[in-house]
Amino acid sequence: MMSIIRLEQVSVSIHSARLLHCVSLTIKEKESVVFHGPSGGGKSSLLKVLLGGVRWTEGVYYFEQQPVTEQTIAKVRQAMAYIPQQPEPGRGLVEEWLQEPFRWRSFKRIEFEQDQVLDLFRQLKLNHALLKKHCSALSGGQRQQLAIIRALISGRKLIVADEPTSALDKESSKAVRELLLSGQFTVISASHDPQWISACNRQVEVGSGQVCGDVSVPVAPNQSLEY
Repeated sequence: MMSIIRLEQVSVSIHSARLLHCVSLTIKEKESVVFHGPSGGGKSSLLKVLLGGVRWTEGVYYFEQQPVTEQTIAKVRQAMAYIPQQPEPGRGLVEEWLQEPFRWRSFKRIEFEQDQVLDLFRQLKLNHALLKKHCSALSGGQRQQLAIIRALISGRKLIVADEPTSALDKESSKAVRELLLSGQFTVISASHDPQWISACNRQVEVGSGQVCGDVSVPVAPNQSLEY
């Protein structure tokens, strides 16, 4: 499959601290890639580099075969849907928060589809009444599930997720794995969740700011999703 992302000897230093050192990595379309390893090892920094949130100080970042620069980083961001570990949906209604991105310029060619939202609610086993609930009353798990829905209705097929199951119970985690790791999307994530890690078909160990291991695991349909 086509390479979407390629990092060549990418390093990140902030002041005197080196967060990433000589990271080389290629990610192909429809892969589910998980960065795992000890806390503080560089997983989140690597996600931020891919999102364009942290500037690399050495090396080259290629996106769709083209070097990423300050002039092209906006194209990269518009291709990705980000699922943060701790979403902050504000105080309005859930329905309003889900609709909010469709008022942005980058979403001008996409329409909000209520039927799609309801189908995703069904897949994640959420009650439709949640749409009329105030975001301030949501639990951590509900916020995480709704952030996943908000990412998916963007129509973007490249998903970047930071600990996407950290606030979820066993049943909800299984539903998220079945949805995000179904093969429909390219998924790049950071996680400590053993079940999420084992369900991804590429497991990249990150520690001390470097890639320590990179294992491709053929995952049969629904393998590792039954925990």
